Amino acid sequence: MARLDVLHPVAQTLQHHVPPAPRLADLRGKRLGLYWNMKAGGDVALARVAERLQAQYPGLSVRQYVGSVGFLMRHLTADDADRIARECDAVVGTTSD
Repeated sequence: MARLDVLHPVAQTLQHHVPPAPRLADLRGKRLGLYWNMKAGGDVALARVAERLQAQYPGLSVRQYVGSVGFLMRHLTADDADRIARECDAVVGTTSD
């Protein structure tokens, strides 16, 4: 007698939860990282965010980052993310989606 195994074609989804970092009480004198993945318009949005935040918080310095993987779109590696976390107190990222 022949045997037929029927399988469910939907893969189990991987769920990974990372809780958000605690919100900083104040950005005065802090270092803000701006991450852009090179999608159109993201750089414009980040420039405006930096302009507005620097006007509101004296001493806020800004560093710009792009991912190290990819060509037209740049993705962060785990090492990139770790470096940004070491160098900055807070980060704003855009994807322009």
